[in-house]
Amino acid sequence: MKFPWKSRKAAGALAALTVASAAAAATLAGAGLSQAAPASLTLNYTCPFPLIGDQVLAVKIDTNLPDNAVAGSASTPIKFDVDVTVPETATEGLALVGATTLDGSAKAAAQLKYPVDKTLNLGLPLTIPSTPVPPSGAFHVKTSGQAPAVTFPSAGTASVTVGNFSTTMTPRTASGQPTDLGTFTSDCVVVPGQNQQLGTFEIKPGGGTTTPTSPTSSTSSTVPTSSTEPTQPTSPTSPTSSTEPTQPTSPTEPTSTQPTSPTQPTSSTEPTQPTSSTQPTSSTEPTQPTSPTQPTSSTEPTQPTSPTSPTSSTEPTQPTSSAQPTSPTSSTEPTQPTSPTHPTSPTQSTEPTTQPTQPTTTPPGSTSFTYSLRGKTTLKQLHATLPLGPGKLEAKLDAAAGTFDARFALPASDVHFRLFGFLPASATVKLSQAGAIDGTLANGTAKANAKVDVRLAKVRLLGFPVMTSNSCRTKTPAQVPLASASGFDPAAGGKLTATYAIPAFTGCGFLTGLITDLASGPGNKLDVTLTRK
Repeated sequence: MKFPWKSRKAAGALAALTVASAAAAATLAGAGLSQAAPASLTLNYTCPFPLIGDQVLAVKIDTNLPDNAVAGSASTPIKFDVDVTVPETATEGLALVGATTLDGSAKAAAQLKYPVDKTLNLGLPLTIPSTPVPPSGAFHVKTSGQAPAVTFPSAGTASVTVGNFSTTMTPRTASGQPTDLGTFTSDCVVVPGQNQQLGTFEIKPGGGTTTPTSPTSSTSSTVPTSSTEPTQPTSPTSPTSSTEPTQPTSPTEPTSTQPTSPTQPTSSTEPTQPTSSTQPTSSTEPTQPTSPTQPTSSTEPTQPTSPTSPTSSTEPTQPTSSAQPTSPTSSTEPTQPTSPTHPTSPTQSTEPTTQPTQPTTTPPGSTSFTYSLRGKTTLKQLHATLPLGPGKLEAKLDAAAGTFDARFALPASDVHFRLFGFLPASATVKLSQAGAIDGTLANGTAKANAKVDVRLAKVRLLGFPVMTSNSCRTKTPAQVPLASASGFDPAAGGKLTATYAIPAFTGCGFLTGLITDLASGPGNKLDVTLTRK
């Protein structure tokens, strides 16, 4: 069966339009937002805190990784939810300065690896909302953030790895004012030996590096009329911006002229109206209707004349052996194909600093503490141990400056030793403070210099008193450099140690020289434990 050329062209145009529509729909579907798959990871971090030093915090990260990323298209921005467990020790440190809430910000490091051998370091800003601080026990600080959308140039597997983070926090009192700690910054480092990969996702192949533009709704193929022999369509000419399409006007009075060959509008000519011998646009299939435009003042209809020659101002288009299809007219210009654009390289962001820094603090203030004190001191020369306590130590801490001063009180206690290595002897010893004890507390380590008078109240030999005195004491106070191990918590207390020398004695009567020879000298050890009351 044969179909008229007009019907065959219409069917072809319809098929082409259907294919184009399907391609456009597929392109739009491929360029849509990516789906997401959940991923979760818990890591331990070492974070330095003012006063109490390094603390280990558990951090849980939850996110949705893209599971329908397409090469050449922007991925869904990756959102992160972060839950930080603050340990009980840190809670005590915050409570001791009167903190009831804390707020601040953080910057987390993450690394995105994607094909081919590309790495993007991300710095994710996080906001820490106002969070209540309980009087004791661990508590949670929650925050969230978002990584920017990324256009991946190639298909393959991408992975997200979590790094260190830096946080700036302000503990506040019940009135909303900053505590004595002020605002401090803590750079937290991942505890080594943990799996830091949050997850992986696949990037699917795309249709190209750019999203093709979809055809405009008003553009369609034109069909040659039956009055011309069909020819292979030539490349359609695009209408220029200065040519306004017009609707056919009323036919003019017939003249004896033969129909002029249709002319293609050029940028320099006004569109001509068909003469009476030329049926209005009968040589072509009408284009898709647009809103009819009335002839503008710039379009003058030509009056019927005797056969006309092309005017000097226009170059008429020479007719081909067959009529060329006219370009579609529309109220909008057809979209020109865009040149393929190369995907831009993802923006690199700087990685937050990862090395721990000394916490910074602001306004000064002081907090008082009272501790019970127990311990011992080993007297090197006597080869004996003197028990200490139970006593008391009172301290006043300037949390912002990280300094304190203290006073202690210890009861007298007895030390037992052997005189000349075989005679049982004992002495009643009292250690008294001689001047202020000034110290520092930073990064969980306490240090102080104590001046201590060593007094002997009684000396016994074979159980019998050989000396009772109120004046037997060291000539000068002993210099005792106290220091704690790392992790000293002023809210709870801790252990202090020292190595010191005992000066020569005075005021001990005829035993002064003997006591000095037996007890004085360096290398004595002191160990005390403070427990907060």
